[in-house]
Amino acid sequence: MWNLAHSRSRFYVDCMRPEENFWKTLFTEADKLHLVSDAKYAEFLSWKPRQSNCPELEQVAKRLTDLAPIEWRATMKNIFVARAFKGDVNAEASSFRSAGIIELNYGLTTAAMIYSSLFCQFYDSIWTTAKEVDFTNENLDDITQMILDEISRSAVEPILVAEQSTRTWAKERNVYVIHPLLAELPSRRKDEDYHKLVTATEMFVVAHEFCHHLIGHTADYFRHAPKVKTMVGEWLTRIDAEDTLSGLNKSQIAEVESDVGAFLLLSGAFSNNISLPRIYSAVCGSMLALVSLAHVNDTWTSTAEGSHPDFLVRYDLIARMIREVSMEIPLSKDGHPVGFLIQFRGFISAILQAWISNGKGEIQMPNFLDIFSWMIDLEAEFKEEHQLYNQD
Repeated sequence: MWNLAHSRSRFYVDCMRPEENFWKTLFTEADKLHLVSDAKYAEFLSWKPRQSNCPELEQVAKRLTDLAPIEWRATMKNIFVARAFKGDVNAEASSFRSAGIIELNYGLTTAAMIYSSLFCQFYDSIWTTAKEVDFTNENLDDITQMILDEISRSAVEPILVAEQSTRTWAKERNVYVIHPLLAELPSRRKDEDYHKLVTATEMFVVAHEFCHHLIGHTADYFRHAPKVKTMVGEWLTRIDAEDTLSGLNKSQIAEVESDVGAFLLLSGAFSNNISLPRIYSAVCGSMLALVSLAHVNDTWTSTAEGSHPDFLVRYDLIARMIREVSMEIPLSKDGHPVGFLIQFRGFISAILQAWISNGKGEIQMPNFLDIFSWMIDLEAEFKEEHQLYNQD
């Protein structure tokens, strides 16, 4: 069985660092010693690692543990959740006898920050278009066209900047903001909203790695692993995933199982405590995590021999999960989880079009108005589907 002290010790031995706050390590490695010695950071940097080397990730681990069934919690509390700042922009679960570890590369957190900002800008463009453009007028006047042009620029230009930036990120294996548009928030968007998106993304990624441990992908120490694997399998059956799974190798199936497990954990389904806020958190966390990883690492597509399924496979299965857990939720003026998913579908479509159009044939750059119109059609189709579903 994993032991937290052993897990923590094993991580620090492997990275050859003293047991200290991640931010102190990062500032030291970045040669920012003036920050380490600054009195105003003393309390923050003196924070001592327990279940994580980072105070923010320790809170993420605690929140995920609280969402799990009570019989899983003691095991989860003995897994050390660490920020790492070297290696690929990804996350990893590993176990060594009595040590269980989850590592989240800091580059992935930075990517989550960037793509959360991009989504805020895209979402704001949807809101502005819906509020300020009169689509009942067949002949759009010059002022309306100017508004549309500006909205389109606000929505698409930051995505095009991100597409160009991926080349530098791939070359240097380090994700960072190299253009103001990658960090700019719309005036209507509060910092609190942005931070919730980043936290939700981190929670999905860490939940995914927890599930590697809990399902038994890393070791057989968790005695409830067969039950967790069965529960995940039942949900995969509910969303008719058999055909998809038949085309995947063993490693890819493990990734899909952990994706589904992470969604179930975040939404409260594992503990039979699903709630609307938790579903929304699971939607935005899963979508932002998958699109960030795919765009930064250029894994929109993959080979049959790869260790991870491609983005489209992972996205499709999570989209099915979102529908499965939320179709009985009534429609309201405040929205619906599937409506939230449709907003992400538009966002992802714009990123994919930017990627494909970047010197890859005759595909044109993304057009916001086309994407917006497509999203309206998707929304209308869903409302009709939802009505039929709830009549049965």
